[in-house]
Amino acid sequence: MQNSFFASLLPELSTRSARATISKLGFSNRPLRRHLMALFGRGYGEAGCFLGDPVFEATFGWKPADVDMASLSGGLLHPALVSAMEKPWGDNAKDYRFPREARPYVHQLAAWEALLGPGYKSVVVTSGTGSGKTECFMVPVLSSLAQARATEQELRGVRALFLYPLNALIQSQRERLRAWTGPFDGDIRFCLYNGMTPDEAKAEKYREAPNEVHDRATLRSNPPPILVTNPTMLEYMLVRAQDAPILEQSQGKLEWIVLDEAHNYIGSQAAELALLLRRVLHGFGTDAQRVRFVATSATIGSGDAQAKAQLQEFLARLAGVESDRVVVVEGQRQLPQITTAVDPALS
Repeated sequence: MQNSFFASLLPELSTRSARATISKLGFSNRPLRRHLMALFGRGYGEAGCFLGDPVFEATFGWKPADVDMASLSGGLLHPALVSAMEKPWGDNAKDYRFPREARPYVHQLAAWEALLGPGYKSVVVTSGTGSGKTECFMVPVLSSLAQARATEQELRGVRALFLYPLNALIQSQRERLRAWTGPFDGDIRFCLYNGMTPDEAKAEKYREAPNEVHDRATLRSNPPPILVTNPTMLEYMLVRAQDAPILEQSQGKLEWIVLDEAHNYIGSQAAELALLLRRVLHGFGTDAQRVRFVATSATIGSGDAQAKAQLQEFLARLAGVESDRVVVVEGQRQLPQITTAVDPALS
């Protein structure tokens, strides 16, 4: 029997790196983008492969919390969400299953408690790649929407903005969002809004995934509660007349703004984003005191009190909130307990 270690990971790395590079280059010519995608998307072992051979590093896993999902159901988390994560929807459901007996990581639980606790706390999540940073913000957002679904007839209007610097990162969230919103029978919807979003989509797209908004026409006529986009498209949305219905139907409803890969926003880019966020709050008819902000990164450093204070100040200035409203959450490795054997002859 032939072993196939990381067999599914390697082509995924190749595809995502190609998408990220092409997105970063910013070419608008579609034939050129298709050509580069085919060129950069060559798999490992093929002539002209875009990526070098992978290097794997052995590290300790992340520290689990002392509670499981079942104990959080009906308390911190809405029970409908816990059920949806245990029985996700879609062809790749098994990849996103979070059973009731599973324990979240310590940093995930800390983020959930801060974001779902009293007041409008904001969070900076600094943790390594593969540590479940996405769950740190997506689970609280979905839990709050599940709660709203139980009391409101329809969830119309944007309540959560997920901002990603690259289109490839936007696309990477589709399967997870489909899996966890699918069990809500279309009541909790999302849209991936970028330059490739068509004006209109075929009806079969909605039969395939009714929980996703597939085209701009539907986005404008019936905005979903979750909008995944990038700063450029958000800038366009604030000024384009055809996108005005999105803002009109979302007045006073925006409660979450997520900045993934926050280390991209430094210097002038951070200043531009800070100004954009203030325009967003104005356009959506709300203010920073009624919005929870989340910034995530695998490369922003932390550790000591001074570093934490700098991270608090970083998000506070970006969002326009007080620094004491910002909670810094760090990933913690699960280090094994090592006992030293003592030779009796030496004792």
